[in-house]
Amino acid sequence: MEKLELHYYLSEKSHSMDAFVKNKAEAELLKVFKEISDILELDLSFEIEALTEGGIKEFIKILKKKKTKKQITKILAVIGVIFSGVLTNIISDQLTKNPELEKSQLEESQLNIKKLKRDLEKEDISEAESTIIIENLTILISNTDKIRFHRSNFYSNLLKENKIEQISTTELDENNVPLSKEKKVLREDFNKFIVHKVKIDSEFVEDANIEIVSPVLKSGKIKWRGYYDTKPISFNLLDSDFKNSVLNREVSFQNGTSIKCLLEFEKEMDDEGNIKITEINVFDVTNVFEGETTIITKRGKEIIEEKKQIKLDFGTNEE
Repeated sequence: MEKLELHYYLSEKSHSMDAFVKNKAEAELLKVFKEISDILELDLSFEIEALTEGGIKEFIKILKKKKTKKQITKILAVIGVIFSGVLTNIISDQLTKNPELEKSQLEESQLNIKKLKRDLEKEDISEAESTIIIENLTILISNTDKIRFHRSNFYSNLLKENKIEQISTTELDENNVPLSKEKKVLREDFNKFIVHKVKIDSEFVEDANIEIVSPVLKSGKIKWRGYYDTKPISFNLLDSDFKNSVLNREVSFQNGTSIKCLLEFEKEMDDEGNIKITEINVFDVTNVFEGETTIITKRGKEIIEEKKQIKLDFGTNEE
């Protein structure tokens, strides 16, 4: 496969469209292609050939950056089919919100993709088997969050141009001869590809140990600074009882003082589809460590009593 034809069908036989819409949409499209290339571990580059009329048609030429290993030649031969399928097949419109679930799904997906790639490169594979593998690869790739995110942005931008009635993709050889049937997406189906921004679930770490570098000794919204897991962090102290004990000078800090607490990492998805930490919060400070000395805080004592009560209640229920 040498090229992918992208065809914008425009109303009233128009051959022009908003340049900003087109450029923004295709920037997201190229991000989709780049992400697919990364997932499949292919070193590819992309060029745009001159436009032709008929609505608007353009040709995206797919190039190999480096000498290709023999074992990946088959995947390159069908890469246009995968690009086209990911862009036009509605697989899922939901982004993963749970970071732990996302991690496990991603790891499983990556393993399955590697297996399917190996299967596709087998010498004795039949055409029917090859077709099934390509379909499964397309589904797995389409279900990754970054692909859905950038594909969503692509269709969201296209909806801003009222002239667009539908789009299509076709795989072509180097002489622009079609290698497949045209795959179309009607305008009324654009919304099926669009995902709306979601709040990513926070990550909580119980009994986290933070070495305090810069405590806040006066009231206000100033962030504390410390080290967690050998990395510097700035955080909001949201344990009001502990904060008051600090302001009242009931707790002192020296070099190496650390706290045990419930740690929260608030997260969101950025404009590139990456999950970023936006805020770090500290709750339930239970212990303060000063050298060899351990101080149990008010909240720490409450949690100890709560656990004792749970054990008592559990023992009573068993009787």
